[in-house]
Amino acid sequence: MKPTFLAAFLAAGLALLALPAPGQDRESHDYREGYRRGYDDGFASGYRKGLAESSRPAPPAAAPAPPRPTGPITVSTAYYGTSSRSCDATRWVARRVNGRRTASLEVTNDMCGDPARGDRKELEVTYVCGSFAKTASAHEHRTLYLDCTN
Repeated sequence: MKPTFLAAFLAAGLALLALPAPGQDRESHDYREGYRRGYDDGFASGYRKGLAESSRPAPPAAAPAPPRPTGPITVSTAYYGTSSRSCDATRWVARRVNGRRTASLEVTNDMCGDPARGDRKELEVTYVCGSFAKTASAHEHRTLYLDCTN
């Protein structure tokens, strides 16, 4: 037998199994009564299962997470410039933000000069809040925000 013939043969056999038995019409009383009993038995079984599950106590709620330990801002590194030309702005940034919970800085060439004249520059700061390391960045003529409140 070829696989396509076998598949067609099996499909036809399954279709015959789905039909009611000869002499048992879907409109007959026995067929409808059997269907109703099966439905009622299934419903009753599901209802009993639902009652049994609802009488069980709920599992205990998970304890809330402890508050995250945060501390004041401590700047680790700060670089200003482009990917190819940059300067170390760590001291300049640290003097202005270390010890605070939040801080904002205007990103300008005042930090350490103009390391890449004519190019779009970015300040990238890595800092620590308690035991969490964070990174923030902003482009030239924008404001950089550092936050250790959450």
